[in-house]
Amino acid sequence: MAKSVSDYLNEVDYEKLKNYKPTQATLEFINFMHMCEDGKVENKTPAVHLVALDKAFSSKESIAIMCHRGFAKSTLFAEMLFLFIACFGRMPGSFGKVNFAMYIADSIDNGVKSLRKNIEFRYQNSEFLQKMIPNKAVKYADENGDDVDISAGRKFTDVRIEFANVRGDHFVLRLFGAKSGVRGAKELGVRPQLAIIDDIIADEDARSETIISSIEDVIHKAVKYALHPKKHKVIWLGTPFNANDPLYKAVESGSYEVACFPVCEKFPCSKEEFKGSWEDRFDYDYVNSSYKEALSLGKVDSFYQELMLQIMSDENRIVRDEDIVWYDRADVLKYRRNYNFYITTDFATSEKSSSDYSVISVWAINNNGDYLLVDGVCKKQLMDKNINDLFVLASVYKPLGVGIEISGQQRGFVSWVQSEMIKRNVFFNLVSSNNDGNAGIRPIADKFARFNLFLPRIKAKKLWLPNELKDGEWMNEALDELSKASSSGFKSKHDDVLDTISMLASFEAYKPSANYSIGKEYRKENLPPMEDEGKNPYIF
Repeated sequence: MAKSVSDYLNEVDYEKLKNYKPTQATLEFINFMHMCEDGKVENKTPAVHLVALDKAFSSKESIAIMCHRGFAKSTLFAEMLFLFIACFGRMPGSFGKVNFAMYIADSIDNGVKSLRKNIEFRYQNSEFLQKMIPNKAVKYADENGDDVDISAGRKFTDVRIEFANVRGDHFVLRLFGAKSGVRGAKELGVRPQLAIIDDIIADEDARSETIISSIEDVIHKAVKYALHPKKHKVIWLGTPFNANDPLYKAVESGSYEVACFPVCEKFPCSKEEFKGSWEDRFDYDYVNSSYKEALSLGKVDSFYQELMLQIMSDENRIVRDEDIVWYDRADVLKYRRNYNFYITTDFATSEKSSSDYSVISVWAINNNGDYLLVDGVCKKQLMDKNINDLFVLASVYKPLGVGIEISGQQRGFVSWVQSEMIKRNVFFNLVSSNNDGNAGIRPIADKFARFNLFLPRIKAKKLWLPNELKDGEWMNEALDELSKASSSGFKSKHDDVLDTISMLASFEAYKPSANYSIGKEYRKENLPPMEDEGKNPYIF
C-alpha cells in the first residue's frame, strides 16, 4: 500500500542517522566533491546527504527526494553529479556509463540558467576538473554517423553543455524548462539515460491547475518516453508547494523510491528536543528565528511548507486557528472556586525518543460549559513518573474526576492508581464510560471518530488555551496536532494530546453554578417578576 507524505514524515528519525554508514558509491562521490572544492567546504557533510545519495545511486529506476529549502539538492544531484559523469563517463554505483542526460527545471530563465552558470563557475575554478576535462580538441560521431570535431573538451550554451574527459568519454547535457517540449531528445546517437527533475513548479505556477496539468504531462509523458527504454533513471527533486504539486503526487503514488527530509523532526520544540537534518548549517536558532518571523507575519503555513514539508490546506483543516480561544490563566487560578476541575490522561509506557508522549491535561470547566486548559504534562517518560505527575496535579487542583483509558496495555493503570491513592493519601474519583459503571474509560470507536465527537464544541469556541503555556511542551504538541487534524484523519506524527481532548466527550463534566446575584437589582427594576423567580430549578 502506498504511503502518504505524512507517513514518510512521521518516520523521520534523525537520531538514528548519526551512525549511518553510506555505500561505497556515495563515499566515492563525496570524495569527488572534496576534490572539486580542493577540500574547502563550507559545511560538514550531513548524514541526510549520505542517505539521499544512497537512494539516488541504488538500482531503482525512479527516485523522488522531497527536501527542505537549503538542502543543497541542486548542488548534489545536478551540478556535482553532472560533473562526476563528465569526469568519469559514468554514474556512481552500478548504473554504469552515461552519454546523455537531461535536466528539467521550472524555466529556461530561472532554474536552467542558474544550473549552467553554476556548473561553468565550478569548472572554471577547479584545477581538478580542468585536469579531468582538459581544454583540447575532441572528435566524435554524431547521430548520423558523421565525424564532428569539437575545439575544446567542454562547451557551454544556454540549453546544452557537453564535455569530453581525458579518456575520451563524451557526455552531453540538455537543459529544459518544465513547460518546454522534450520530445525527440537525442544526442550521440542515443536517447538520454538520466533525467534530473529539479523544482519544476515556479511560484506563480503553483496555483494554476492548467499549468500544473501541463507540467505533469511533460513529466509523465514527454520525459518518461524520451528516455532510453532499456537503461534509464529518473531522480525527482523538490520542495512541495501544495498537495497538488506533481512531486507530492509522485511521492504518494507508490511508483517511486522515496526519501523525505524536513529541516527537523518537529517544530516548535525546545532546544533540547531539537533534532535537525543539517544542524551544522540549520541549527535550532535559525529554525526558531524563521518560525517566529513566520508567526509574526502570519505566514506559518509557508514555514511548514518550505522547511517542514507539511502541506495542510485551509480546506482540509478541521480545526482553524480562530476556533481556539486564548485566555490568561492567572485569572482562572485566582478564582478557582468558580470552576470545576477535571483531568484527562493518555499514558505511554516508554521514554524512548521514538515512543508516544504521555499526556496529562488539567481542565477547568466554567458555568458556560467551556473547557479551559490550566495545566498539563507532555513528556516521553516511564509510568512511575506519569503516576507522580498525576498525583501532584490531582493534589493541587482537586479534580471532580480523572479519566484513564483502559484499552490495550492501559488496563492495569486503574488498579495501580487506586493502590497509589491509599499509599499517598490522595484520593480522587476515576470517571467511568462504557465500562459497566466501573472505573476507567473504554473507547467505543477509533481515535479520529472520538475526536469528531468533541469537534462541535471546539467549533463552538468551547476550547480555551492559556497564553502562559505558549512555547511549553504540552502547547507545542497540541498546536501541532490540532493544525494537522484534517477531514481525512490525523496527519501529525503523534495524536496523544488530541486523545486527552477527545476524552472530554466520553463523560459528563458537571458545570459549576452561575452567579445569579449579579443583575438581581436590575431585574427587579426593569423586568416584570417571574412566577418561579427564586425557586431552585433543580427542585420540581
